Amino acid sequence: MKTWIAAAELLVATLIWGFGFTATIWAQHSFDTITLTLSRFTICFVVTSAIIFFQPSTRPFLNRRYLRMSFWPGIFLGITLLLQTWGLEYTSATNSSFITTLYVVFVPLIELLIFKHKLRQLHFVWVTIALVGTGLMVNLQLGQFNSGDVLTLACSVTAALQIVLIGRQSQQIESPLAYNAFQSLWAAVAAALFIPFYPHCYFRTLDWRAALGTFSLIFGSTLLGFFLQVKAQKTLSSSLSSLLFLLESPFALLFAVLLLDERITLLQALGGLLIFLAAFGATRLARPKQQPKNDAAL
Repeated sequence: MKTWIAAAELLVATLIWGFGFTATIWAQHSFDTITLTLSRFTICFVVTSAIIFFQPSTRPFLNRRYLRMSFWPGIFLGITLLLQTWGLEYTSATNSSFITTLYVVFVPLIELLIFKHKLRQLHFVWVTIALVGTGLMVNLQLGQFNSGDVLTLACSVTAALQIVLIGRQSQQIESPLAYNAFQSLWAAVAAALFIPFYPHCYFRTLDWRAALGTFSLIFGSTLLGFFLQVKAQKTLSSSLSSLLFLLESPFALLFAVLLLDERITLLQALGGLLIFLAAFGATRLARPKQQPKNDAAL
């Protein structure tokens, strides 16, 4: 039952993140990539810290231990969202969402090569099905990258690192809300470090779409979505979580079709169905993870 509850939490997170691609494109009407990424994580840190500070039961978790633990996951999260947002300046929401989900390949490889974590053979079957679905979703044109696709592919690697690191620390996280607050702080720092390399900053008149998109990114994708990720990964393994995160892409496609007038083909619909199948199969295969050993230094 714990596995299914955690999977449901990730389902909610992926739904929010799926809308996040449309929200990002709307927000880019008024904000450049650096300003948007830096703002969403900074505001999330301030708001979440205030919530924690005024709750006596959670206030003790605003401490150096959480600040230290969340450093690398936060840095990789900031780089991931910055690269993804930057990529959306040049590619579609649909392509961005499905290229991002290639982290499903990198997560088990990182766990296998770095942490020597053994996986069931059937897990790789679900990964293969998910990759086939992803290929169909982008019309099997991954060899025809533009700059936005390249930036998005890079973000899938850093996303995998963030997923794995949270998975390794998850049993030490008593307060996912406090952890996400500090993770957001480090993500904002990572975004700020890219300022010298970003070619154009701008601020334009704030219309209702940009306002709604920005609000959704701050309080939906960043505050609630990543909180649910940290909470769910206390139960689910990194590899299973990465497969469930694939559901973000079909949701992104749905919102792109409804709100951005992007179109879907029959093959793309089949690809989305395969991704759902892979996520469901991996959930049935999974067991709640045991507390990892010797992870205190992470």
